[in-house]
Amino acid sequence: MYSFARKPIWLAGHALAGGLLVIFVIAGFWQLSRHNEVSDRNAAVAERTEMPPLDADRFFDAVSGTEIADELEHRLVTLPVDENGWDYLHEAVQIRRRSLNGLPGCHMARPVAAASNDSAESYGVLLVQGWLPQRACTAWLEGDVGVIGSRLPAARQIIGRVRVSQQRGLLGPSDPAQGQLDSLARTDVERIDQQTTLSLVPVYVELISATDADGALIELGASSPGVAVPQLVPAPELDAGPHLGYTFQWFSFAAVAIVGYTLVLRHQARKGESEQIADD
Repeated sequence: MYSFARKPIWLAGHALAGGLLVIFVIAGFWQLSRHNEVSDRNAAVAERTEMPPLDADRFFDAVSGTEIADELEHRLVTLPVDENGWDYLHEAVQIRRRSLNGLPGCHMARPVAAASNDSAESYGVLLVQGWLPQRACTAWLEGDVGVIGSRLPAARQIIGRVRVSQQRGLLGPSDPAQGQLDSLARTDVERIDQQTTLSLVPVYVELISATDADGALIELGASSPGVAVPQLVPAPELDAGPHLGYTFQWFSFAAVAIVGYTLVLRHQARKGESEQIADD
């Protein structure tokens, strides 16, 4: 009944169907592993965000080693700012192609001199102050720094979110390895450190809040007529993403392939049997 299945053309069909089935199953398990990775990451981020903020000394001790532990990312940190800690605005750079609520723009990253609680020593920290709309980013690159306003220089203490320095992967734009850059494709602390007066610690901090010398909370991101004020970078979204849906999709393809090819074989077998009966 199924002797036709041993013919060369059908053997080729078996190989093609089997290959597609293997691809569908592998793709399904890969998407499932990506879903588990995202779920584990979201759980870790949520847990670290709920932890008490690191004080300056614990933070600087943690980043002083040769390797930065992944567990440090997304932890909150409280940093006192030196009296002259905001004097490095001229060394600020923009991280281009960053969006907020669907609008194009850039991130403003600036060096800050942060103080240690237990000593007079200060440390350079790259602070992502916030997001700017594209018009302000363009004007900034053209030298019109007056388009950007902020009350941040009055801050004597900041709370931020620790982030690991970004590196280029296999794909994506690259920045020149040498020279003074006003704009970068990513928040690469090591590259920015090459052109700053301060010696930067190897991670950066996304600003969350700030207080003045009296401990009063500073209103950040308040709008001013004709002036672009950096908007705080929101915390990462902890959604699971599309991977679980893709998992079901690929496994569904595998199931359809199995059922469909089985029906094709049965149909061909019955067709051959009917033709044999007619010949008889």
